[in-house]
Amino acid sequence: MKPITASLTVAVALTAWAPASFAQRQSAVGPGNIPLSASGTTYGVDMTGSATTGTLIVGTVGGPETDIFTNNTALAITPLAVSTDASNQSSILFNSSSTVYGGIGTILPGGPVFLNISGATANSTVNFLGGVYATTIDVTGTGTMNFNNGGFNDGATNFGADGTVSLAPNTTLIGALTTTAGADTGTLNLGNASELNGAAGGAIGLKAINVLGGSNLAGGSATISGAVDAYAINLGTNTLNIGGALTLANMTPSGVINTTIASQSVYGNIRVSGSTSLGPTLSVLVAVPAGALINVGSQFNIVASNSAQSGTSGSVVTVQDPTNPLYKFAPFPLAGTALGLVEIIAVSTPLQAPLTPTPGNPIPPTQPIAAPLVPIVVNLPPTPGVTSVITAINSLTTAPAVDNAIAQLAPSTAAMAAPLVAFQGSREFQNLIAARLQNTVCSDINNRQATLDAAAACQGVEPKAGWWLKGFGYEGDQSAQHGYSAYQSTIVGTMVGFDTPIDANTRVGIGLGYAHTGISQKSGIASSTDSSTYQATAYVGHDIGPWFMDADLAFGWNDYTGRRQISLPGVSLSPHANYDGQQYSAFAITGYNFYAGTVTFTPLASLQYTKVNLASYHETGAGDVGLNVKSQSYNFLESGLGARISDNLHYGALTYVPDLHAKWLHELNNPSISQSAAFAAASSSYFSTPGMKPPADTFDIGAGLTLLSCACTARTWSIEAVYDHYFSAGGASADQGMLRYTHTF
Repeated sequence: MKPITASLTVAVALTAWAPASFAQRQSAVGPGNIPLSASGTTYGVDMTGSATTGTLIVGTVGGPETDIFTNNTALAITPLAVSTDASNQSSILFNSSSTVYGGIGTILPGGPVFLNISGATANSTVNFLGGVYATTIDVTGTGTMNFNNGGFNDGATNFGADGTVSLAPNTTLIGALTTTAGADTGTLNLGNASELNGAAGGAIGLKAINVLGGSNLAGGSATISGAVDAYAINLGTNTLNIGGALTLANMTPSGVINTTIASQSVYGNIRVSGSTSLGPTLSVLVAVPAGALINVGSQFNIVASNSAQSGTSGSVVTVQDPTNPLYKFAPFPLAGTALGLVEIIAVSTPLQAPLTPTPGNPIPPTQPIAAPLVPIVVNLPPTPGVTSVITAINSLTTAPAVDNAIAQLAPSTAAMAAPLVAFQGSREFQNLIAARLQNTVCSDINNRQATLDAAAACQGVEPKAGWWLKGFGYEGDQSAQHGYSAYQSTIVGTMVGFDTPIDANTRVGIGLGYAHTGISQKSGIASSTDSSTYQATAYVGHDIGPWFMDADLAFGWNDYTGRRQISLPGVSLSPHANYDGQQYSAFAITGYNFYAGTVTFTPLASLQYTKVNLASYHETGAGDVGLNVKSQSYNFLESGLGARISDNLHYGALTYVPDLHAKWLHELNNPSISQSAAFAAASSSYFSTPGMKPPADTFDIGAGLTLLSCACTARTWSIEAVYDHYFSAGGASADQGMLRYTHTF
């Protein structure tokens, strides 16, 4: 049935062209030069009686493109674009660019074949869309000759100048490919699954052999069945199979191999059936695409034998990386090749950049954060989530970019700041209690400023108990430190309390408070941590004349919500977590009031201890690169020295108390904030990143105004507004506002 089908196909094709189409074809009869005519351009050419000198001349040198058989764009097998009546009698000379829509000659052994086909003058391209069958094929200029039929072609091919021959995918050219233009001339392009069935380069060597096609996911291959001599071989991710021996650059020091390494298994390589002859030196240029995943220590056989290894030993290989300077490859072994085996090894990838800062270049601020993660990340199992992150990092070409990318995998700035901000929130609650005990409306004026005339008038109507309500707002700003970006923190809180005197000099009470805290990274990749704090405080205040001492114990419960971003080339993740924590505080403050008329000057000293605990948590939203963070515990001990000056101004039944105050806060125990975390991927080890360290000294200056209702009644009230500014040498600053309402009865 198959022969019948073929016969029917030919019959249909012949019917389509006969008889009018055949009648319009150009007939090139006899020896000598015969220009291509218009009918030949449209309908093809039949050459007869050429007598070995009959030559079809196509186009003019430097002229426009002149095509053959343009009426055959469907590329029917018959008739041929150019036919000859006898083998080795007719020739074709292409002076200009041309596309040939059909075959030239007929396949051996039946023939007939052409004697010679030549062309590819400077700046011209000849495209053969059908099979080409000739005894010899000559590339006469620096142009290009493309064999695009995807099938067989036959002809011994020679470069008479530095031109190019290209074989399309699945195309075979039978015959040797040589050059007579001198060493290091002529380029051969091989498409995927193409083959040069013969030797290439002759005794002096081609300029280059390029293996085209393939991808970063799967390389292609091409074959040269005979021996090869070339000065440069450019592989991409493809394999060049050589059926004979390989000689690079005539064994001179000029040999070059370009390879693309896309993964452990997809990379450009040469497989040789014969021996490999190299010069004293060889350059291997490595390109690494953006999506590559290469591990340090990976070895790549760039040139190896298909059977027993044989060839040059001791050739020194120089490896260069022209695409990404953060990839480093070295020859293996360093001393030189062994029996023609050209092997290289990956010694560094972009992922390792934080471990080896470049001498003379500034170390990026994030390097101390990124460095501890590198040995963890490189040993993670190659799951899709891990692989996508590593390939994204390995696509980066500068060390700072790599450091910043890896640092995104660590706990965020906002998460690192959470314990410190929790301590600062505890301090704000302590300020509320201290403010309450140091300014207990009219009774305090009577007790602590006995020289006032109002004291005598108000004796006997001391309030027995008091409700009070306070609110505060705190906004902090911390500059970048230890590789962590600057961040902003806000705390808004309130507390309601009740206290009562238990004797003439002592007052006890309780307070219940709530605060909402927000921490947000100010620059770079976004991260935030929010928390809700619920605090209970028991306090006592004791006065003996102008001296006073106040103390409290507090417990706070925190609910945290953390969010961060991982933004890498082609990767966008949003890890988040919910967890809780506690804080335990003890606070004491003492001072002495010095009175001068209505003015009071009070030196102060305080001590605060706070223990902040954060529970362990597991991030979601980032798969295998999400974090499992261990629980944390920090102990803060802070002393304070300061002073306040205030005045009592009376107007009618109201008293106005403006004040100025300042305080120096010193951290007696100042823990560094750090976190121990592991990736969610199985078998991930834990790592610790260097943490933030709170400033050792903080200064507070502020002012306040209190409005009191000091009528001699059992019920009085007060409203107080206070502003404070905190600053430190560590780049931290904060502003606090407090509003208090107190009612006694």
